[in-house]
Amino acid sequence: MGNLSPNFDSSEFTCKCGCGAFIKNGELIQMLEKLRTTMNAAAVIITSGTRCSAHSVAVGGTMTDAHTKGIAADIRVNKKDGTSYTSGTIAREAEKIGFSGIGIIDNIHCHVDIRNLNNYYNAHWFGDERTNNDYISTFANYGEPILKDDKHKVKISIEVDGEKVEEKTVEI
Repeated sequence: MGNLSPNFDSSEFTCKCGCGAFIKNGELIQMLEKLRTTMNAAAVIITSGTRCSAHSVAVGGTMTDAHTKGIAADIRVNKKDGTSYTSGTIAREAEKIGFSGIGIIDNIHCHVDIRNLNNYYNAHWFGDERTNNDYISTFANYGEPILKDDKHKVKISIEVDGEKVEEKTVEI
């Protein structure tokens, strides 16, 4: 099908504004192929690949986001029956195979990227673009990630020589 890999074509990664901006990143393409295989998907649809700075800002990104560096794609993953996987399922599978930037866009679309300290200013980001919340937890282990600003109550017991000295509930 494609000139970049068996399932991806350069047209999917060219800036949608028509400027012609295109960055081929073999590692990103390999990771997307791996995601497709791992999920036994009919297709991974690229809704946004490389973006020029102006187009990135126009669609709600920044002038120097991961799309402008050619290390990101916004995707939808189609099942063999023609329906789409949920964004939560995509995020969990993307994390398992090693994407280091993952964002929930809506119910069926995810942002995935291969950021690291050599190609971006931070090496990790998980979040929800609908709410602009960043996550401190993982998609793979917790189902619904823990928000960075969530408060949690924990019970702490202090024992000395097997005898409870103090017990209290604190918010972390």
